[in-house]
Amino acid sequence: MKNTTTIGMGFLEKLITVLFPIVLGMIGWFLPKLLEFIKRIPIFSDQKVIELLLSFNLFWVSIILMSVGGIIGVLLSLTVYSEALKMIVGDQEILINKDDKEKKIRKSEVKEIFMEDNNVVITGNKGQELLSEKTDIKKEKIREIFLYHHYLWCEQDPYVDEFKLWALEDHLLGENTNSILYERRNAIREGDKKKAKNLKMDLNELGVVVKDQGKDQYVRKI
Repeated sequence: MKNTTTIGMGFLEKLITVLFPIVLGMIGWFLPKLLEFIKRIPIFSDQKVIELLLSFNLFWVSIILMSVGGIIGVLLSLTVYSEALKMIVGDQEILINKDDKEKKIRKSEVKEIFMEDNNVVITGNKGQELLSEKTDIKKEKIREIFLYHHYLWCEQDPYVDEFKLWALEDHLLGENTNSILYERRNAIREGDKKKAKNLKMDLNELGVVVKDQGKDQYVRKI
């Protein structure tokens, strides 16, 4: 694509990816010294695992634990990178990379773009959500990029007045949709964000957009 702008990881996401290997490596290095201190506490003085670790050369134990901590930190950093929203915005299309999955949205498919609660939301010509993902990039920067590439930007959700609080006794959306919303409510209450997100995508395909306020679900029909 010609004339493109890249939206990558935000400052906080970059900071976390850098700090994970350093912090965990340092914890690994100082852990043997910490174990010596812990062993002096009467309640832990007879712990076999602590005694076993302290029986080895503490220098090499520190080296090994530092290496293990660094490796774990790198793996966590890679996870943060893969989960971060990354986009290449062009004049004719948007390339999206999230959770190691790529997606392309053509400009002709886009109706408007806005941000809400740190989420970048792209709606389609029928009002459906083509994208709704969290980012660490400030709203002002996101707005500037999309306006530069001549996409329609809205300062708030243009459909905000169409959302209604969903309740279990509602029957206007149909039995199938209600069952998914019920399952999604349980996922939210259990803190299963991945399942809640996948069910939101299923609802979008069925013509229902859902947004959360706390543990309440607000819905609108496309």
